[in-house]
Amino acid sequence: MLAMLASACGKSDLATPKKLCGVPLNEAAVSPLIPQGEILKKWEPQPVDTNPAYCYITVDGVRVLDITVRLSDRGLNPEDWEYAKSEYKLGALRKTPFTGTAVIGSDGALVTAECDSPVKYMHFVIRFKGDRVEDSEAGVEKLQHFVEDFVTGAKKKIGCTA
Repeated sequence: MLAMLASACGKSDLATPKKLCGVPLNEAAVSPLIPQGEILKKWEPQPVDTNPAYCYITVDGVRVLDITVRLSDRGLNPEDWEYAKSEYKLGALRKTPFTGTAVIGSDGALVTAECDSPVKYMHFVIRFKGDRVEDSEAGVEKLQHFVEDFVTGAKKKIGCTA
């Protein structure tokens, strides 16, 4: 109760969620995305082992991270990638450690990870909002670090091999 009173007096660093959409999170990857605040809530109405999966994090009632994951046997259309490049600030195709395609910007990402089983593709839409968004290459790198960690964890969670 004392911690609640102390945090209610002003904004502070919030505890980093250990999981999102049922996917374990690396604190070093997610903490740079979480602003200071009083109340952090995570909503996981559909974890990553459902299709589609959907979850998000709010800080003080403002949504700061929003993730949708779809499992599919079809890849995305070329125009989806072109749209993503213009949708996200500094959006561009980026190299990732997993097999697939990723357009990552400072405020969002569209990612397809390839699998051999149980499905052919995992599609991710990640939106990042709030005062921690940095419209710079450093901001892109910050979000890319999270994307790589989250996608790798999500692939492992559902047994996606590739």
